[in-house]
Amino acid sequence: MSIKVRLILGCLIFAGLSIAFGLLSYRGQMDSITKLAAFVDTGIDPLTRLQSTLTNLDAVRNDLDSRIAAEGEAARRSALSGGDLAGILAAVGDVRQNVGALLETGIPDEAKADLRGLVYSLGLIETGYASVSKPTVARELEKIALGLQSASRIVRNDIAARGADATQSFESGTMQGAVGLGMVIFAMLGLLVFLIRSVSSPLRRLSDTARALVAGEEELDIRPTGPSEVRGAFSALKDMQDRYIVLRSTLDAKTNMLSDQIAAQQGQLQAALDNMTQALCMLDGQRRLLLSNGVFNERFGEFDILTPAKKFLPDPSLTSALRENENDSLQMSMHDGTILEVKRRGMSGKGLLVTFEDITERERISKRLHYLAGHDQLTDLPNRRQFGDELDQLLRNAKKPFSIVVVDIRNFKSINDTYGHPFGDALLKCCGERLAGLVDARGSVARLGGDEFAVIAPQTKSTEEARALGQTIVKSFDEPIEVEGRRIFAAVSVGIVAHDPAKAEAEGTNADIMLQNCDLALYKAKEDRTGNGSFRVFEPAMRAKLKQRREMELDLKAALDSEEFELYYQPFVDIVDKRVSGFEALLRWRHPQKGMISPGDFIPLAEEAGVIERLGIWCLETACTEASTWPQSMTISVNLSPMQFKSPTLLADIDRALAKSGLAASRLQIEVTESLFLDESDRVLDILREMRRRGLTVSMDDFGTGYSSLGYLSRFSFNKLKIDQSFVRDLERAENIAIVRAVIGLSKSLKMQVLAEGIETEGQMRRLLAEGCREMQGYFFSTPQPKEELPRVIADITKRWMNDLDVPEASLAA
Repeated sequence: MSIKVRLILGCLIFAGLSIAFGLLSYRGQMDSITKLAAFVDTGIDPLTRLQSTLTNLDAVRNDLDSRIAAEGEAARRSALSGGDLAGILAAVGDVRQNVGALLETGIPDEAKADLRGLVYSLGLIETGYASVSKPTVARELEKIALGLQSASRIVRNDIAARGADATQSFESGTMQGAVGLGMVIFAMLGLLVFLIRSVSSPLRRLSDTARALVAGEEELDIRPTGPSEVRGAFSALKDMQDRYIVLRSTLDAKTNMLSDQIAAQQGQLQAALDNMTQALCMLDGQRRLLLSNGVFNERFGEFDILTPAKKFLPDPSLTSALRENENDSLQMSMHDGTILEVKRRGMSGKGLLVTFEDITERERISKRLHYLAGHDQLTDLPNRRQFGDELDQLLRNAKKPFSIVVVDIRNFKSINDTYGHPFGDALLKCCGERLAGLVDARGSVARLGGDEFAVIAPQTKSTEEARALGQTIVKSFDEPIEVEGRRIFAAVSVGIVAHDPAKAEAEGTNADIMLQNCDLALYKAKEDRTGNGSFRVFEPAMRAKLKQRREMELDLKAALDSEEFELYYQPFVDIVDKRVSGFEALLRWRHPQKGMISPGDFIPLAEEAGVIERLGIWCLETACTEASTWPQSMTISVNLSPMQFKSPTLLADIDRALAKSGLAASRLQIEVTESLFLDESDRVLDILREMRRRGLTVSMDDFGTGYSSLGYLSRFSFNKLKIDQSFVRDLERAENIAIVRAVIGLSKSLKMQVLAEGIETEGQMRRLLAEGCREMQGYFFSTPQPKEELPRVIADITKRWMNDLDVPEASLAA
């Protein structure tokens, strides 16, 4: 029988017993209620009526007896009348009504007989009250009272009998209920025992068997008994036991195999850990050692598993908690100076995986690289970057005035070219050492680049002291520098900024602005062309001039688009052939507000602003286009900036200008200055040779003013040399005439043309002609003129051949 059926059967039995007990109780209660109702209806209520009626009648009798006793004999013999009669009749009527009602009830027959015997007396009083005397009425009332008392006694005895019967019936019902309840309880206990024995015990045995199976008890005997569900469960446990035995044997075999594999892998893992270059340890959630490798043991010592980490890692930050898979990195220093990089990774259960890598050498290299990044490798002085950082730091913290000095070696280029780069490097080292000796211990010296140095001078507390420092630096470099056994004079230009923290805070000064101000003062110092050292202290007006320069730079870029540039032309005069041989194109800028601006003001600015290439192309194309309208015997000379030679399209630009204008290449002269060869001279020479191959005339302007003019003549054969006007201006000096004579002789020897610039007097013209220079240029012939004036210029010069330009044939022959 299944548990389900047993439970249903037990519930049905319990329900049947409960219903039977309920019906039995209901029957007993209904019987008791019926008897109680009969007891009330046939006993209590009639008795109450009798007692009430008897009480009222006794009251009337007592009142009547009192009257009879009080009245005389004659009055007693008289009949009832008035109020007495009404009271007697009312009482008699009440008795008759109650008697009639009592006769309808279930009172005993003896009581009913007594009540019927009262009818005569009641009728006598009611019908004969006019003739019946008061004593007669009193006797009749007494009879009625006695009859009522007799009926009451009979009813009372009947009530007593009925009460005993009801009590017996109630006791019998109570006994039956108790018996029924006992039977129900007994049946329920029996059902409970049945369910326990048939359901609970098998389930408990099933549970115990399952626990034993889970615990892995040996020789466990499983027998399917009990209800069908329990038997099914036991059968399933039996199957599980059989499968467990099979799986256990299989698992034992695999476990043995895996144990061997794990042991082998553990050995391999330990070998791998021991061969790591990093020290490694693993900590559990309680910061106890779980795993370590050989490098860790060598560095920190060998410790047993579960050793607290504080014994070998005393720094709490190394063992602080991390979330799972969270990483962090920090450094620690060992007692022997070793620097370790500690990388930590959070693990499950609040554990930690910690590795230690020796980065001592890396840190040393990093510091060295950091040092090299902030210092000049040649002089070992701080470089521009490091100097800027130091200056920024000083600006943030300085409370007292100090000065910033920028020093530039004026003739370093010529020294480098003359003695070679190694000598120049040695000179730079000596310059740095000399500057370091001019500042106190709080100051610093840096090499900004090239031949430029910077100095932080905390000892200067005012502008006057800054000037004194500048004078000291200039005088110091007036003394020769001993370099590799040679005494070298290296004049310097010095720019100084006197810094006052109170004013600088209001002006928002920073390192960049201070260095810019130093550069402005340095540029001003470089304007001193005496060849000696000079210094300048920065003044706000210099920055205002820089602002004007920036404004001009913006105007310069806009001027190209607005076509504000013009070309003026100054003639070349061939004295021997008595003709204008050509013109030099000179650039002019006609500013709409500032008027005509000198090329000396805007050409350097155009080079700095990066617009010189566009400007040069425009000059080249415009000059070629204008020259194409001149006679074939006239040439056009165009100056090219050194910056234009850095353009990869220079030759293509020249070809395009010639093709566009139709001008022959032989009529175009390209003028260059010696500064062109300062950088990338090999590339420049290649471009010049390509110009010569195209048929262009290449001329060196301002010949003789540089340091290596003769050297360049040996590397490239120019078509023409232009004698600088500085030699022509004072031909009375023996040095100047000697130089002019040498240049003219050199040009003839090298088969080069020669032209003298800056002719301002007839005497200069004739003296140069006497020395053999036949082509000249200068204000004596004409000032630069716009293209519209060129016909007039040619005509004026032609007319002058009969006057001041007239040269005797003997002079020409000589």
